[in-house]
Amino acid sequence: MTERVLVCVPVDTDQARQIARGHRIDDPLQAFTAGPLLYETFGLQPSDDEEAEYATLLLAGLWGLIHHGQRLVLTAMVDPQTLSPGEETPNGGVTLAGLGAGSVEAWFSDDDQAPIEAVCAAVGGLELDEAWELPEVAALHADHDLAWHSVTELPEE
Repeated sequence: MTERVLVCVPVDTDQARQIARGHRIDDPLQAFTAGPLLYETFGLQPSDDEEAEYATLLLAGLWGLIHHGQRLVLTAMVDPQTLSPGEETPNGGVTLAGLGAGSVEAWFSDDDQAPIEAVCAAVGGLELDEAWELPEVAALHADHDLAWHSVTELPEE
């Protein structure tokens, strides 16, 4: 059996619904994984797996905020053969060839109190590294953890 790799995949609402209905997204997707470059970028040690996975989730959420206007992140275990170099490589960015509903393990989103509109306005048009440095993003990360949801809770409508 092929070893699987954990990826965090920022999606829009339509893509999340597609997965909730049990369908596959065949288009390439931006994803983030805790690879060696992410460890190096964040100054993490090889034993810092939890910190690396958390950074991956935050980066995926921020990428989603910049590109989709929301932090909606699917976590999935995928075959490493489906990953290729992509945008944001130093931040663990990869291109995922597609995503089947059966690979998705959970999803993360913001609570209603998160100041998403204000942060979206601040990060609009920025690259991920630039957005990461903003005080609005630091406050969002400090004060509003992404909420975990079971894959069975993905809304179909």
